[in-house]
This record gives sequence, structure tokens and C-alpha cells, in this order.
Amino acid sequence: MDLEIVVWGYIPILIGLLVIGGSFYLTARRRNLFGFVATFLILALNGVAIYILAQIITGAYPTYTPHLFILVSLILLVVQKFVKKSKTFANKI
Repeated sequence: MDLEIVVWGYIPILIGLLVIGGSFYLTARRRNLFGFVATFLILALNGVAIYILAQIITGAYPTYTPHLFILVSLILLVVQKFVKKSKTFANKI
């Protein structure tokens, strides 16, 4: 196994899977609309990124697109973590 494949293939796949897991965790805990939309976008972006990275590992022509998808989904996860649920009149505590 080449070090280049590990750095540019397996580590981004692992990061993508961790971002998906973190997004599902935040959505299950907070249950707001933005969380559901962000989780769907993160799942879609990372799914395509992991598929492209798997193709690159098996010999396809390399591209930087999956790394950008993983970066965008990581930014979405950070935004999802810091978005607070708005308090309404009924749930003021």
C-alpha cells in the first residue's frame, strides 16, 4: 500500500464517515429543521465523495473534487453544531 493512497484516499474517506456520523448525532440530539437539511446535504456530498475516492483508489484518474465535497460538508457540520434552536413563547425556560 502506497503512502499517497493512504493520505489522499483512505484518510479523506475516514473523515467523511466521521462527518456523517457527527451530523447524524447532532440531528438526533437537537431535532431542528436545519439539522435535517444539513444532514441530508452532508450525506449526499460525502456519499458522492466516497464513491469518487473509491474509484480513484481502484485506478481512475485523480481529481480534487471529493476533497472539496468533504471540506464543504465539514463546514456544514461546524455550522450545524453552532446553530441554536430558537426559543418561542411556548418553550421559554
